[in-house]
Amino acid sequence: MCTVSVKVDENVLREFLPELEDTAAIRKWVQQLIDLHIQQMELEDTATISIDEAREMTLAAVREEYSKV
Repeated sequence: MCTVSVKVDENVLREFLPELEDTAAIRKWVQQLIDLHIQQMELEDTATISIDEAREMTLAAVREEYSKV
């Protein structure tokens, strides 16, 4: 884990999200945004396969199709 310092214009932020009443609420909101973004990156990383994996899957499908003939 690491700690990161971020500067936020509280007044501008509260215009959009008035429920962020204090710095603790802003801190929690930012942490949730970061956590969500990391989860999305992890999902995107697992959703992709390498070129070699794609090639192997294609060859296996072609072999299976031609073995039926």
